[in-house]
Amino acid sequence: MKLKIWQLAYLVGFVIIIGLSLLDIIGLHLGEYPLAVAELIGGILLIGGACEAFVISVEGIAHNYKMTDYVSGIYASLASTIPELSVIVFLLIGGKYELAWVLALATIFMNSLVFAFYTLILPKDEDGNYRLPDAINWVGSELLSMGAVISLSVGLSMLMVFVFAIENPLLPRHLEAGELFVFGGALLGVFVAYLYWITKYYGSAAEDPELQVESHIQQHPLSRQQLAILLITASAGALLGGEALSGFAHFATETLHLSFIHAALLLVIFGGTPEYIIVASSHRKEQLEVALSNAFGGIVQVFFVIFGFTLVAAGISSTLAGVTQVIPIDLFSVVLLFFAFPSMFILRVIITDDSSVNALESISMIAVFIMMLYILLMYGIYPIPTG
Repeated sequence: MKLKIWQLAYLVGFVIIIGLSLLDIIGLHLGEYPLAVAELIGGILLIGGACEAFVISVEGIAHNYKMTDYVSGIYASLASTIPELSVIVFLLIGGKYELAWVLALATIFMNSLVFAFYTLILPKDEDGNYRLPDAINWVGSELLSMGAVISLSVGLSMLMVFVFAIENPLLPRHLEAGELFVFGGALLGVFVAYLYWITKYYGSAAEDPELQVESHIQQHPLSRQQLAILLITASAGALLGGEALSGFAHFATETLHLSFIHAALLLVIFGGTPEYIIVASSHRKEQLEVALSNAFGGIVQVFFVIFGFTLVAAGISSTLAGVTQVIPIDLFSVVLLFFAFPSMFILRVIITDDSSVNALESISMIAVFIMMLYILLMYGIYPIPTG
């Protein structure tokens, strides 16, 4: 039987990671640099294969339940975040709370840039526009509005606390576990409501054709046994790959002495590669709504799911470890939250003005996101002392 590319990537990555573990068990240790490179390559390949396995399983479920292309793409995009969540889990287990926070937020900017580039190549009509799906225009735009307001309000609050703490030392300079539970729980609650709403009103391709979008995904039905095997395989790959990439993150910060933002952006690029491949693959197959939902989901799902999960998981991990001051209120945390606001706000404005996107709007988005990434890369190496 000829293996598919994702299966081959999964197997090669699995062999690399298991091989590294066996070498460690028998007492043979590679040097720091070869070990880091092997963890990076193995982690990327394993996460790429796991990501595709998650997507195939979700597409099978979507086929069985006759979901629309766009909504099935949202669930596939949600499944593709599981490997990223596993990386964050292992960072939190290692006590790297701030790096996990930075990684979750930095992903928003990179995925926003990917979305902007993708809208640039979408096929346009005679007026130079591509009409966006109603699910993005009516529901996704509302989620962007909520995310923009939340990031701005929390960022301003943290900035004021930091500024006034200079005069009043009694004011906290860290976010504690209880605050992380509140913020993270609120974000996850919003996304659960969004998922329920979009599934209920835009999810079925079997109802009124005038109200629903027809599904064009050509996916063979999968039995429960096949789905179970795929999900178990994907979960194992996500866990092993996540641990490997968290090991590379430790190497990048402790050995290469990269700043949190530089290490996080490296992880975003390497860890997000499989998701970008899914977008490109769906576009090549002319499944434009699937590709678009994955690209758009990479923004809203990162903020509400990955960032929300990071906050809750950091609260749990710090509580178990007895850490009271979890996330410092410094340049990293404040600036990243502030930058999430323009990322989501510009998307919201462009989406809702005429329910479509054109080349000028795409180039404008690209320019904004590149400028923000430049600022993060150039000035993200100067943390403000908090002690």
